[in-house]
Amino acid sequence: MTRSGGVHCGVRHIRKDEDGEWRTDVVGHKRAEDFKVAIVSSRSHFNITTYSQIPLTPYIVSLLIRETGPMYDDGIRIEAEPKEVTEENAAELASLINCQKYNFMPVIYVSKQFFGGTYLTDPRRLAQKLAGLAHVYFETDTKVSTILRALTDGKNAYNGSIGIYWQNHNYKRFLLNDTDENISLKIQNYVKTILNTRKTADECRWSYVQHLKYQRAIDRYREGEAENTVLIDYALQENQELQEQVKSLEAENYYLRERQQMFFSNELDEQRPLIFKGAEAELFASEQAELILEIIEEKLRSGSCSVRIRNMLESILEANERTNNKETFLAQVKTVLTEPGGLSSQGKRELVKLGFELTEEGKHYKLKIKGDDRYPHPIAKTPSDVRSSENNFSQFKKRFF
Repeated sequence: MTRSGGVHCGVRHIRKDEDGEWRTDVVGHKRAEDFKVAIVSSRSHFNITTYSQIPLTPYIVSLLIRETGPMYDDGIRIEAEPKEVTEENAAELASLINCQKYNFMPVIYVSKQFFGGTYLTDPRRLAQKLAGLAHVYFETDTKVSTILRALTDGKNAYNGSIGIYWQNHNYKRFLLNDTDENISLKIQNYVKTILNTRKTADECRWSYVQHLKYQRAIDRYREGEAENTVLIDYALQENQELQEQVKSLEAENYYLRERQQMFFSNELDEQRPLIFKGAEAELFASEQAELILEIIEEKLRSGSCSVRIRNMLESILEANERTNNKETFLAQVKTVLTEPGGLSSQGKRELVKLGFELTEEGKHYKLKIKGDDRYPHPIAKTPSDVRSSENNFSQFKKRFF
């Protein structure tokens, strides 16, 4: 189906078993510059009492990798083999670790031990298991670690550890003491757990393609090309599917919360974390952690706590390394928003790199966090006076921080 902005298509495969049915949706959105494909597996009539495992990778994923032409994730080829990192191409991996590209799939980097030259897990087998879900890189020369350390400000995995990097600046390291034989399975479950909770773009959802189909039926009805019964059948079918989807999502949401508890409490970390991260997207690395530490500092400054509580709060601050990520992020935004003469083309590109979307609405731009419509922020295309840029940045801070 063609709509302004591209062509939409989709197919659904249903596999039934004794507990219900699995639905695998393959939805594509083709535009002049790219062709996005989303593959989503979900269980109809999801029942937490009869299902407790993370879904397997849909077979269609490996089939597409094998049978179609090359597929790319912002220039990174999607394949079932790991990519070797050398001194010559280390900058490519550094750009991914530093979140300078727009890849959707996470990046896994398997480093080599300085002494012994072994890996925590076999990168080739890991790449095969996570084909179509993650990009796997590995090093064969430990000199690469030194190069990456300088290029990534120390965020790279090294000396046998494994790093998993997401486009939203979050990353996880598996260390040498995670040497049990299940480390590969832990990494697979970690990646799948996070991917199962990510929001799919609207244009790549099965429900969106169905909406376009129903809208076309409504248009045909209005033009007198379809009978009333056809439209009624479509409406009844859509209502039934939406009711099933709501029930399934409610149960699946409960299941994912339970998985999160298991995941954080014992599956990956040696020690249970003090507090779990919330579901809100971060604009910069460790934003939620910085916020919690700021709140603790405010509590200490207020003086409204006992000596014991004060000591406890101070010990938490001492145990957590502070960063200046917020100040760095705000400084970058301020540089863009206070440019003389309004937003430049370079300034717009910088805002996109920082995690925002920018659209035009009359005399203003509308700024919002990528994929989130809850916090729109207007920016005048032409500043009205010399102080308007400073005022705009001040309003930005109030709205987002």
